[in-house]
Amino acid sequence: MELPDFLVAVQEFCGGLVQKYGAWGVAIAMLIESAGVPFTSSVVLVAAGGMILSGRAEFWMLFLASTVGIIVGSLISYLVGFLGERLGYLVGNQVRNRRKAETPDGRPPRMKKIYTFLEKYGTYSIFAGQLWGVTRTFISFPAGAMHMNLFVFIVSTALGGALFSLWIIGWSIILTGAAGLLLRLLKIITSLSPWTWPALLLCAAALVYLFFKKRRT
Repeated sequence: MELPDFLVAVQEFCGGLVQKYGAWGVAIAMLIESAGVPFTSSVVLVAAGGMILSGRAEFWMLFLASTVGIIVGSLISYLVGFLGERLGYLVGNQVRNRRKAETPDGRPPRMKKIYTFLEKYGTYSIFAGQLWGVTRTFISFPAGAMHMNLFVFIVSTALGGALFSLWIIGWSIILTGAAGLLLRLLKIITSLSPWTWPALLLCAAALVYLFFKKRRT
């Protein structure tokens, strides 16, 4: 699926920040995503492993930066949701009546499911929401609108954000290491003399033959 132009621009901006400022760039990228702009964590997935394996940054530095960025961005989203809900009380009866007409409890249909999830699972919903894709970006808005206890929200966000940071940076290291190994193997293979290819193919065929012969016996 092709991303909209503005999301591509945001990703490029965050990518530049990560490459230029390292851990600070990671913190800003995760803050932007948690504040309501999805998909910027993919920049961290691409860049973090390379920075760690090349010695430009330490694992725990990036882990802390990512977690702090998630917490601060989520707090911004929480505050927006909180103030937005408060502002909703100030609008005229016409607007309130229109919202009530949309659903029996007055919530827009697209938000009803996430409100139900929050009401049912409470603290766990914030922790779990930090672990999955777009839910990490938007889970904090309804939490603020529902006036979830701020301390509980911060703790749940910190735990979920820390686990997500471990996951994304760990995978970045694995993918970067695997890509580096593949490039080294390709470099070795392409540097071989053309005369070695028949010998390698014969050896491979002999190994396959011995393997299947042993299985039959």
